[in-house]
Amino acid sequence: MKKFVLLAVTALVGLAVFSCKEKEIEPEDALSIAGTTITVGKEAATPAITFTANKAWTAQSDSQWIVPDKTSGEAGTVNLSIAVAENDTWAQRSGKVTVSVGGLKTVFTIVQGTESIMESAFAFSISPEAQDIAIPVKTNLQYTVTPAADSPWITVVSTKAAPQEGTIKIHVAANTELGPRTGSFVVAAPGFSQTYTVVQDASWIPAKSAEAVYIGNSQSIYDNENYLINLHQQYIVKLTTEGGDQITLALNKKGELKDGVFAFFPVDKVPQGTFEIDATGRKEDNTFSIMSSTGEDKYYTGLVVDGRELLIYDGEIVVEEADGNYTITAVLVDAAGVQHSYSYVGAIPLSTDFRGGNAKVDWKNTFDTHYTTKANGWEVEFYLPRKDPASKTDVSYCSFTFYTAAGEVSLDEIPTGSYTFGAAERNADLAYPNGVLKANPGIFTNVSVSVYNESGGYNYTEVAAEGTTLTITKNADGTNNFKYAATVTPYYYDESWNAVYGDPVQLSIDIDVPLGKPRDLTTHPRDDGDDVFVSLDGAAGTEYIGYWYGSHIGVMEDGTTMKPAIPDTPCDVFTFGSNSHFNDAWTLTVSVITNGGYVYEKNVLNNRYCGNPVPDGTYTFSTEAKVGALIPLRYGSSSRCSVLNNYTGTTYYPVSGSVTLANGTISVDLVCKATEAGIMGKPYSPASVHFTGGTAFTCYYLQDWSALNRVKNLSINSPVPVQ
Repeated sequence: MKKFVLLAVTALVGLAVFSCKEKEIEPEDALSIAGTTITVGKEAATPAITFTANKAWTAQSDSQWIVPDKTSGEAGTVNLSIAVAENDTWAQRSGKVTVSVGGLKTVFTIVQGTESIMESAFAFSISPEAQDIAIPVKTNLQYTVTPAADSPWITVVSTKAAPQEGTIKIHVAANTELGPRTGSFVVAAPGFSQTYTVVQDASWIPAKSAEAVYIGNSQSIYDNENYLINLHQQYIVKLTTEGGDQITLALNKKGELKDGVFAFFPVDKVPQGTFEIDATGRKEDNTFSIMSSTGEDKYYTGLVVDGRELLIYDGEIVVEEADGNYTITAVLVDAAGVQHSYSYVGAIPLSTDFRGGNAKVDWKNTFDTHYTTKANGWEVEFYLPRKDPASKTDVSYCSFTFYTAAGEVSLDEIPTGSYTFGAAERNADLAYPNGVLKANPGIFTNVSVSVYNESGGYNYTEVAAEGTTLTITKNADGTNNFKYAATVTPYYYDESWNAVYGDPVQLSIDIDVPLGKPRDLTTHPRDDGDDVFVSLDGAAGTEYIGYWYGSHIGVMEDGTTMKPAIPDTPCDVFTFGSNSHFNDAWTLTVSVITNGGYVYEKNVLNNRYCGNPVPDGTYTFSTEAKVGALIPLRYGSSSRCSVLNNYTGTTYYPVSGSVTLANGTISVDLVCKATEAGIMGKPYSPASVHFTGGTAFTCYYLQDWSALNRVKNLSINSPVPVQ
């Protein structure tokens, strides 16, 4: 028994000795791994890491999107599953998982890809001026930026290397072309090519359509030096933009005298050249007309923008033509100083259907129930283009007066029908028969026709109208057609104002003309009796183109030496008045002599006019020339001193009284008479009338008629007996 116990103790002691020897030879840390990099796509994945550890191990991730399924374990062979989240970023990414066994570490790299991307805007609309454009770009690729070959006005300023989020900066040059332009550049990367479009507005607003009309040479603008119309032609070019802007360009082209014959610029094309502002009002060569302050010109350069009419006061128009196609640029400055720039490229149809000028239609309710003759009087006048420079029957101007039954036609447009020439009779049954006509509906009277002559001007005509017919019809396009034929005798006045007649010619008019809505001239008739001037219908003074005759009245008998109005006394002779109506009925024209020293100051709009008014003062009627006198001045057979009843047609001539100008007003105290049987064979009553009262009135814009050939037919001579 005791032996057994001893053996057991001995065995235990031996075992203890053996265990102490094994601890002293413990092995080193060991970790066996196949590969250290794992690549996955952008989608979520669970790759596995396989390794063998001879001791306990740990695993740690450095990224939230990488999550091991275990973070520690015992020695042995381990399959470690790694949860990799989806890559929702625009760039490739990588993370690490570190496996440790004791002091031994091995790093696993997880590389997760993404799709190749490139993001930015694709189209730009920019203003005309030069500018840089910064374009945000987001990409994970290396890229290049290349402007298209047809877009040299686009250049690259800078780019930044990928992969990153940044900008592409390009430079766009100023657009000096006539219209908007479109360019592009390409951003390219491996597997990608994106085209970016740049649309740049132009400094010029392009017109989508154009038309032109030749309206001949204006007969309302005179050459102050030669007492003739300017030898020019006028072309109206009308442009319309996509946005509805309407641009009217009135271009003046000067003709030339060749061998004494006026040579026209071809009427089948718009003239080329650079056209400057018409600051003189004489429509000189290569100018464009502006609207005068009085609104006299029917055709002028102007704009309608957003339904508002803008008056033009400065600018430049350039017209070029090649093979029937025009290039037009127009820089126009309005009254507010705002610049408007327009362009047009393309063909321009040109017509010569009408001359325009002062084309108008008026109607006078001349014979209403007050006078009981029950007829409406209509007046039309228009101008025509010259189509054949060699023709002696090309009509320059014509006007007609015709009559319709009162109350039977609309007064909103010109009546159509056929009218036979007939004389209007004076109505002796009326209380005031002076000038009042008794006309029957269906007749026309007062034919006036002018024809072009070889010099580019025009001749008057005497019309043998008996038995002729005027026919007026309405066209579908809104114009009116006039047909009229007659035998006429052309004539003109020589330097001595003697009529020089030519051979009779057969005249034929068959034209379409646009005529505006009729104007009711006299809806408030006035009897031929005393009246008090208390109102003026329309603008005063500036509506009337008065005349400044310098210091002279007529010429001496030798025909060359000027006759002063008052010998040895400085003075100035004026005619002024108003085309507006006093009390809606009366037109006043008077002639006065003032102290000398008047200065004719041309204004900026028209060299026929000046901004220096007639001097203030009281001018008393006299048949003798003296300072401060209101005189019965005549120019040939035409009176320069009268009061006209626009309703009855009676003209009265002062025999005593005065007019006073003071601070923009006029006061009238005139006793006037009509002739007994005088001018042009029309019988007038000798009854006197007395005009008194006053209203606002300022006489500006006097025309310079001080040259010799303007004043040689002046005389002081009253058409009625003064005493």
